[in-house]
Amino acid sequence: MANEHNALDIINDPKNRVTDAGNAGAGENGNDVGEPGGENKGVSRRNFLKFGGVAAAAATMAGAAGAGFAVGRSDDAYTGYGRTFQGGDQFFNREPFRCDVPVMMEPVGKVVRPEWTEYLFLRLRALVDIIKSGKWTPDMGVEALPGPVGDHYRARPGELEIMLESLQRNVKRAEAWKKGKNKRYALAGAYNMALRLGGMELPGHVQRIPEDPHDEHMRTGKPIPPEDWDYRGIWREKPMEFKSPKHASVLIKRMAHQFGMSLVGITKFDPRFMFKGVMRGMPDKGHYTWGDKVPEHWKSIIIFGVPMNWDGTYAAVGYSTSFDAYFRSRVAASLMERFIRELGYPARAQFPGSNYEIMMSPYVQLAGLGQYSRAGVVMVPELGANFRPAAIVTNIEFEYDKPIDVKMADFCKKCKICAEQCPSGAIPFDDEPQTVVRGFKRWKLNEEKCYQQWASGPTQDGLGCRVCIGVCPYSRKNTWIHAISREMEPRDPTGLVSQGLLAMQKNFFKFHEAEDYRSDWDGGKEASYHNPPWWMRAENFLEIEKDWEYHGME
Repeated sequence: MANEHNALDIINDPKNRVTDAGNAGAGENGNDVGEPGGENKGVSRRNFLKFGGVAAAAATMAGAAGAGFAVGRSDDAYTGYGRTFQGGDQFFNREPFRCDVPVMMEPVGKVVRPEWTEYLFLRLRALVDIIKSGKWTPDMGVEALPGPVGDHYRARPGELEIMLESLQRNVKRAEAWKKGKNKRYALAGAYNMALRLGGMELPGHVQRIPEDPHDEHMRTGKPIPPEDWDYRGIWREKPMEFKSPKHASVLIKRMAHQFGMSLVGITKFDPRFMFKGVMRGMPDKGHYTWGDKVPEHWKSIIIFGVPMNWDGTYAAVGYSTSFDAYFRSRVAASLMERFIRELGYPARAQFPGSNYEIMMSPYVQLAGLGQYSRAGVVMVPELGANFRPAAIVTNIEFEYDKPIDVKMADFCKKCKICAEQCPSGAIPFDDEPQTVVRGFKRWKLNEEKCYQQWASGPTQDGLGCRVCIGVCPYSRKNTWIHAISREMEPRDPTGLVSQGLLAMQKNFFKFHEAEDYRSDWDGGKEASYHNPPWWMRAENFLEIEKDWEYHGME
C-alpha cells in the first residue's frame, strides 16, 4: 500500500510535472511556471500592460540582446543536456495552453489518408529504381512514367522536372566532393557518416537500429505481418497490468527521458495520418501493396525526440547534420521497443530516416509537443524547429496528452525569415496558410525545390540543408532570454512582444542573401548563419591548406 500511495502522490501532485508532455522527470528539479490547468490561457490587455508593460519588457530584452547572444554560445544552454540530469529546469509548462484541436489541423474539406508517394524519400527511391530498371527514361516524359510515382507527378505539373534537375545536381555535388570539398568539410563529413553507421541505409550496411521488419523480409524473403513483428520476443503469457492509464503515461515518459530523450508526449493512434500502401516487412511488388488496413493493436503512439547539435545546425549547410539527433532518437526507440515488449505489450518503432508507416508531424502536434510552422516542420517551445522525433506504436492504454496552442503560428505569419533565407525558394511567403493538404489548410513546403538544395549542398551524402531551422527565431539554445521570450509571447494579448522580438531578431542579427548559402559551384558562397564550431574546422586539426573564407557570424 505504501508504494501505491507514493506512486499516486507523484502522479497527482500539481507541483510535479512528470505528466506534462514535455516535462517528464521534471518534478524533482523543475521550476514551475504555473499550476496545470486551462484557466489562464491569456490575460487581458489591461492587466498585461499593467504588470510591467509590453513595451518596457521588449525594451529590456532588446537591451539584453548582446548578453543573451553571448550566453547562447555556451554549451550549458543545450536543452537535453541541461544543468540537471533530466533537464527539468528547461521545460515549458504546456498545461495552460492545452486545446482540443491543433492549429491548422481543423479540417476544411474531406480528410484523406496520405499516399506513400507523399513522402519524398519513398518516391525518390522509387523514381531512381524505375530509371535504373530501364522501364522509363526522362526523355519519355511524365505521361509515360509508370506506377504511383507517375500518378504523383502527373498531378503536380513541373515537380518532376525539378526532381530530375536535383538528380543531376547530386552528381555534380559528388564530383565537387571528390575534387576538394572533402578537405574543407572532412570533420563534418566524418561526424555525419559515423552517426549514419548507427543504423541508416548505407551500401553493405543495412542492419538498422532499431531492427526493421523490411530488412528481415529482404533477408528471408518471407512476409512479416505486423501481428508477428510487433509481438516478437514477448515471453509473458499476458502483459503486466498498469494501475491506471495515468500510471502508464508517467512511467513511459520517465523511461523516454532515461533513454536520452529531451521531449516526450503520448496520443491516440489516428489512422488519418498513416500512409496508404506501406507496411514494412510485407512484399512491395512494384512498390508497396499493403493497402489501407490498420493493424488492430495500433491503439496508442508515443512521440519523443532530441535536438540536433546546436552549433552545427547554426552552421548549415555544409557543417550540419540531422544524423546526430537521428542516431539518439533511433537508439531510444530501440530501447523503448524492448522495454515495452518486456512488459508483455506489442511495440513497433517509427524512426528516421524513412522507417515509417506514418507521417510524424501530425502526431507530434496531437501529442502536445508543438505546432506547424511556415517551413512545414513542427516547432516546439523549447527547441523551435530543431527537434528530431521517433515514435513507438503500441496497444497500451495511456492518459493522452492534449495539443497546445502557444501562438507559434501567429509568429510565423509575421516573421517570414525562413522563407527569406531559403536558398531554394521552397518556403511560401503567404501571410496566412493557403494550401489545403488532405483536408487541412496550412503552409506547404515545396519538397522538390527543398530537395534540390539538399542535392547541391557541400555535403558528403547530399542530405540536408537546415538553413530554415538555423535562422528561425524559435530555434535557440535554452538561455535566460529565450526562456523569458517563450513564456511571455504566448501570454501576450497585444502582439507587441512578438513584434519586439521580431524587430530585435532582424535588426541585431546578420542575415545573408538566400543564394549565398548555395555551393560555390552553384553560384553561392557556401555561407552559414553562424561560422562552424571549432571542432568542425578541418584546418584546426588536419594538415591541409585553408583556401576558403567563412561567411557567417562568429
